[in-house]
Amino acid sequence: MSNRKKPSPVAEDQADNRLIDHYQSQTLSTDRLHVMLEESQSLRRSRTISFALAASLLLFSLVFLTHQNILSSQRTDNVMREAALNHSSKLQMDAEAESLEELQVQLDELPFEIKMPESGFYSKLAVLGGRYCTINGYLAAHLKLADPETSKQYSLFLTPNNSRLLSMKSNESVLSGVDVKLWHENDVVYALAKSTGDVL
Repeated sequence: MSNRKKPSPVAEDQADNRLIDHYQSQTLSTDRLHVMLEESQSLRRSRTISFALAASLLLFSLVFLTHQNILSSQRTDNVMREAALNHSSKLQMDAEAESLEELQVQLDELPFEIKMPESGFYSKLAVLGGRYCTINGYLAAHLKLADPETSKQYSLFLTPNNSRLLSMKSNESVLSGVDVKLWHENDVVYALAKSTGDVL
């Protein structure tokens, strides 16, 4: 038989009371509970604000990009219409020349080099003259060219690229009976205009 003594009822009651006191001491006070609730609400508000800011930034980005695309499209259309109008109006040239070198000398106010696109098509065209013009408000050169074999005349417009002009997309269209092609090449914006039906 064991000689261990059974705990007295008083000792058991004291142990129970100590256990109850321990767990009661772990209970949150009213003030602490309020603080935790406020922290939780503050965290939820912070997350809500963050989501709202992210959504606003995304919406702003979409609106900005859409606006930029619209501006780019309008700028492209305006330049192509300018090229068509200048070609069809047959404006008097500021200089008559038979080479780009002669033209460069006569149009000496141009702050850039007059150069043909790299395509072999342009190397066979004869230079007839040139004039000052603008492309989207920027100083440009308008070259009058002709095909010696067919006598077909072309207008070639060129100006150095910049941040605004770079936003224009290469395009081809027929405007008021004039075929217009717009493109970028070697830091230059080119626009070629010819009467409808002429073959490039």
